[in-house]
Amino acid sequence: MDLMTYLREDLVRLMKRREKVALRAVRDAIGAIQNAETSYVTTPATVAAASEFVAGGVRFGQAERVVRALDDQQMMALARGEVTRRLEESARYRDLGDVDGALMLKAEALALADRLDAYAG
Repeated sequence: MDLMTYLREDLVRLMKRREKVALRAVRDAIGAIQNAETSYVTTPATVAAASEFVAGGVRFGQAERVVRALDDQQMMALARGEVTRRLEESARYRDLGDVDGALMLKAEALALADRLDAYAG
């Protein structure tokens, strides 16, 4: 089982248990991995003009999106980056005086870090 499958299965369990803090962190980690796997073509495929009265157009749905598979190490690095990002934001919130926001971000970071540490890969 790869990390993405593990996180998606954990996501279902978190939704059933209504654990909002860990749920946000796992959703964001999944989103970061999916964004890294997906890249978009800058010039979509064009279609030749059907007749002299109709201009050529752009064909959507053909090849605008390219998905590449990431290995477990790359996915783990992205997920760990989410933990680091949350801890840095937590420190920034604390410096700005938003203690509640800082605590929430730190709790999310710890919940995600615990799940990543539990992953046997």
